[in-house]
Amino acid sequence: WTPVNISYGHDLDPAIDKMTAMIAESEFMTDRYDPHWLAVKYLEEDEIVIKNGRLAGELSAKLEAIVKNVSDHVNKTLNTYPEAILADYRYGFINSILKQGVISREDNLRFDISDKIDNVLTQKFLGPVIMFAVMYAMFYVTFTFGAYPQGWVEDGFAWLSSTVAMILPDGLLKSMLVSGVIDGVGAVMGFTPLILIMFAMLVFLEDLGYMARVAYMVDRVFRMFGLHGMSIMPFIMAGGLPGGCAVPAVMTCRTLRSPKERIATILTAPFMICGAKATAYIMLVSAFYPESATSVMFFLVIISWVLALCVGRLLRWTALRGESTPFVMELPPYRLPTLHGVAIHTWDRVWQYIKKAGTVILAISILMWALMTFPQLPAERVASYEAQRTQVTAESKSWAGSDELRQSKLGKKLSGISYAEGEEGLKTSYAGRMSEAISPVTDYAGFPWQANISFIGAFAAKEVFVSTMSTAYSLGDEDPENATSLSEKIAADPEWTPAAIWSVFIFMLVYVPCMVTVAVIVRETNWKWGLFSVFGSLGFGYSLSVLIYQVGTLLGY
Repeated sequence: WTPVNISYGHDLDPAIDKMTAMIAESEFMTDRYDPHWLAVKYLEEDEIVIKNGRLAGELSAKLEAIVKNVSDHVNKTLNTYPEAILADYRYGFINSILKQGVISREDNLRFDISDKIDNVLTQKFLGPVIMFAVMYAMFYVTFTFGAYPQGWVEDGFAWLSSTVAMILPDGLLKSMLVSGVIDGVGAVMGFTPLILIMFAMLVFLEDLGYMARVAYMVDRVFRMFGLHGMSIMPFIMAGGLPGGCAVPAVMTCRTLRSPKERIATILTAPFMICGAKATAYIMLVSAFYPESATSVMFFLVIISWVLALCVGRLLRWTALRGESTPFVMELPPYRLPTLHGVAIHTWDRVWQYIKKAGTVILAISILMWALMTFPQLPAERVASYEAQRTQVTAESKSWAGSDELRQSKLGKKLSGISYAEGEEGLKTSYAGRMSEAISPVTDYAGFPWQANISFIGAFAAKEVFVSTMSTAYSLGDEDPENATSLSEKIAADPEWTPAAIWSVFIFMLVYVPCMVTVAVIVRETNWKWGLFSVFGSLGFGYSLSVLIYQVGTLLGY
């Protein structure tokens, strides 16, 4: 058979013919590919073909030089790029064939309705307002309707924790099961209803076709910050609307033609609120702002976008300087999502969350429990606390008042001693020592010591922040059978001032991507950018947190 060679116009055809002749004459990879096809692929800047070409011989450099000249020419004269021209001519060729003898049924009604809806949803001024309203409504529904099942799940784990605490004798096994396993994993699982509702609404918007409209609307904004319009898809996948994941988002950046735009997107996409970060934020926001959780969560999403775009602009002004490439996309017609489709896709995401909680989070929770338990308090310190209990119990017999009043007062005294013992035990553990070691630095940002430990563990996976916080507060709890929720324990801690809360909020947004994301960044770029993503985001996040905490403290917050 003979391949069909399409004409791609006077701007590309001469270059294609020249490259085809050079490839055929040099027999450059012609044992595997057709010369004309190779020339077109070079114009498309196909990564696999170019990579193989560089390994095959020196001709690849000459072909790449021709491609660069053509790209510069069409960019200056037509404000486009070769790949877009190739696509236009291919669609034109296909349409000409279809018109010659193919009879097709066109669903014009669907497209007419879609166009009318788009006139409203993508309107220059009304479109962004609707987009923000949709985002706000998503958070409102999540926190309003998710609070009830969240309470049921938390009550279930609290009952399980108190039951195990009553059945098992005091010792390391009881501590590991209650504080490490049940409280650690249970804290993450407690937010499953909220995550489920959020994922369901996100899947509904994706299947509806609205997410493509969001990408179209923000293209103008992205251009202002030096990013490509296609960067919106990695941003959304990473958690632009909370619930995504940075790993597939970074991999999706392969679709960006410009290497500099691709790297800038890879480095900023992890700023979005992924599903793991969403778990931590839901826990913290529910604890400190239960009455205005929707507004706070919405505000955090806006902050994540602003920070990502500003860092993207900074990168494009400095290390990744260069012009933006044009953005072309096709908007699909709106389709009413099916209940079955939404349920399947939602369950798939929720199951990944649950599976991660039962495997990775469980393992890290036990590891963090061990770091927060060993080495244990010296025998003389344990004996000292035991002596305090004995003394207080003996003194209680001479206290004035009724038996009930004396028992209540005794219980508070003993709880205070147990709390002091648990806190000292945590601070002398390996995790406590690590927290103390970095405290001289993190004190400027106002991080409570529990947050120090949690941020260390969260480098592996951001959900670990929640499980580690739960373990830390559980081990330091004055009553191991206390059924108080994690949110209530955190809200009652005086170390969490408003300035410290927002310092932690912003640091969580920016600081080091999770371990898997860093590995993917290294694979998609190189070690240099992988290390930059770790230390650059760490330094940037710390600087913002210090600024927020110090200014907030000066203002009395």
